[in-house]
Amino acid sequence: MFNDRDLGILGAGALLAVLCLFLPFSFAGKVVVGFLVLVGFMALALLRLGPDRVPPEVWLARRFRYSMQTRQYVNQQTATRKTESAQAFQTQKPEHSTYHAPSFNTNDTQPVMRPVDLAWNEVGVYPLLTALLGVVGVYFAVWLGKGGAEELSVWFR
Repeated sequence: MFNDRDLGILGAGALLAVLCLFLPFSFAGKVVVGFLVLVGFMALALLRLGPDRVPPEVWLARRFRYSMQTRQYVNQQTATRKTESAQAFQTQKPEHSTYHAPSFNTNDTQPVMRPVDLAWNEVGVYPLLTALLGVVGVYFAVWLGKGGAEELSVWFR
């Protein structure tokens, strides 16, 4: 029914956002840092990478496994008539040699697409809203305890 990985990441993000209340900042600074942490963990829970849209830890494991594999490189080529005639031409000394800088055509390379996707359908909106509203509720209760109740009483007189 639910994806435990995504719920675990959302829960950890909500817990860290609440623990941001212990930082030595002003209350507004604590709110900003806490919500940045929460949004970062929400994005991590939704993030899918690669052409087959897998979670970041699976994608990183694949990249690491691929980078550690041994590869077989073949650097031998058979001689062609073009290279044989070029070697024969090089044995003759030209009267005046001119240096031509090699030209590189950069238009041949296509930009590499690195697909990134957010799994809205897989995770769903309700776990995200639950984590967000839980953190907002805790921050509201802390604000009320730190003097927000007096501010509200002034507004409702």
